[in-house]
Amino acid sequence: MRITLALPSLFLTALALPAALPAQIAPKTEPTAPPGPVNVRVEPRPSGDYELDRARQDISDGRKSGTLSRKQARALRREADRADAQADRSARDGLSYSEQREIDMQGRALQSLTEAQRSQPGGKRP
Repeated sequence: MRITLALPSLFLTALALPAALPAQIAPKTEPTAPPGPVNVRVEPRPSGDYELDRARQDISDGRKSGTLSRKQARALRREADRADAQADRSARDGLSYSEQREIDMQGRALQSLTEAQRSQPGGKRP
């Protein structure tokens, strides 16, 4: 009796097997272009760059308009260079939140210092 029950299930399995095989085997297609290496270069850019660039522009504008003396402009540019060098050193290994805030604040402080020196009466000395 067991043989009579196993025979139909074996028959059904043999019948279903050829239909299932082609669905699982896909024809081999060659890729159109071999995948090449992907080069990604990420340069660390401190977030305080905008403030430092803006401060440098204000220094340049102040020097052109005569509201900053050469000595004042030179001192402000040195301060901007110092802050920029510190930002680059900090960015080499990634910026922490506190380093990012420090760079932002240095840029804003330099902007404020530039605006204050430009607004002083008699800023340019003969």
